Amino acid sequence: MLRMFFYYYMNKLSKKYRDKKKVYLVIIFIVILIISANGSMKLITQKSKRVKDTDLRRYVEEYLKKYKEIVEENLPLVHNIQHVFFKYNNNPSIIYGIISKRHGAGIILRYDAIGGTHWRNEIIDQPIEYYFWPNMSSDYSNLKIVKIVGSDSPYILNQQISIKNFALLIVSEKASLYYMGQGEYPFKIEGPGAVMILGEVSSKSGLIIKGSNNKETWSTYQAGLDALKHFFWDCGDQLNETVKRQIEKKYKMPLLLEKVKNNLNNKYYRGHSEDFYSDLQELEKLGISEEMKASLWNKYLELSKEPTLWEKILNVIISNIPSFVTGVITTVLATLILKRLGYL
Repeated sequence: MLRMFFYYYMNKLSKKYRDKKKVYLVIIFIVILIISANGSMKLITQKSKRVKDTDLRRYVEEYLKKYKEIVEENLPLVHNIQHVFFKYNNNPSIIYGIISKRHGAGIILRYDAIGGTHWRNEIIDQPIEYYFWPNMSSDYSNLKIVKIVGSDSPYILNQQISIKNFALLIVSEKASLYYMGQGEYPFKIEGPGAVMILGEVSSKSGLIIKGSNNKETWSTYQAGLDALKHFFWDCGDQLNETVKRQIEKKYKMPLLLEKVKNNLNNKYYRGHSEDFYSDLQELEKLGISEEMKASLWNKYLELSKEPTLWEKILNVIISNIPSFVTGVITTVLATLILKRLGYL
C-alpha cells in the first residue's frame, strides 16, 4: 500500500518537475513521513503490551489479598510460625510501582508512614535494575559473571550480598531469588559490579522485581500464584509434603486453570507450545481430571491447526489494518503539505 502511494507521487512529480533536486527533496520528505508514521505505530503496539500502573495496582491488591487469605485459612497449620508472615502481620503505607520502558518492572511495599495506603508509580527509561542500584556499572564486558539458574526451587538469601571486585550477579530467566534478611534490598553495589534480573527477585516484606514488563507477568492470576509461592517460602520446612500438596491443590489449580484458559483464548500458546506443555504438566501433578485435561488438549490442538486459506487472508488483512490506515493518513497529510508548499 505504501509503495503504491510512493510510486504514484514519484511518477507524478517526475513528469511535472524538470528540476531533479526538487523532486528528490519532495520524495525524501514523503519517505521520512511514512517511516516516522510506521515507527509511531510500532511504538504504540509495544506500549499496548507493556504493563500499566493500573495493572501493577491490581497485581498488588490481588497479591496481598491472596497471601493473607492463604495464611488466614491455614492458621491452624502454621500458628506456631505466624510471626514469619510479614505481609500478613503488616499493612503497607506506601506502595511504589516502577515500570521500565526497556526491561522489567518492580514493586516496593513500604511500612514507615502513618495513615492509609498510598500508591506512587513511575515510568523510567533505564532497565529496572538501575532504579534500585543506580551506581552499578553500565559496562559488563570486564565483569566476572555469576549466574543463578533453575526454576524448580528458589535461591534463599538470608543476608545482604555485597557486589564488588568486578562481580556480576545474574538472575537468569525463570529463576527466583527470595530475600529473608535485614534491609530493604538483597544486594549492595560496593565496587565495580552490576545486577541483571531476567527472572524474579523478591523479599519477605514485599519487594518484587521481575525482568519482564509485559502484562501477563503482572496479571491478577500471576499475583495469586506468586502469593502462594511466597507463602510456601516463608513457611520454610514447617509443612510436610502431604499438607503442602493439599494447600497447593486448593489454591494453585484454579489459578493455573485461569492462566491456561486465558492463554488459549488470546492464542498465546500458538507461538509458545513449550509453555502449554509445562502448564499442563503442572496441572497433571495437581490432579486435574481427565475430562478437563482432554478439554484443554482439544482447545490447544484446535489452536495449533494450520489455518485455512480464508483464515490466513483474514489474518493478513487484520494485521495490516494499522499499516493501511497509517498509509492513508500519511498520504493525505503529505498531499496537503505539498499542495500548501505549491509542489502539487
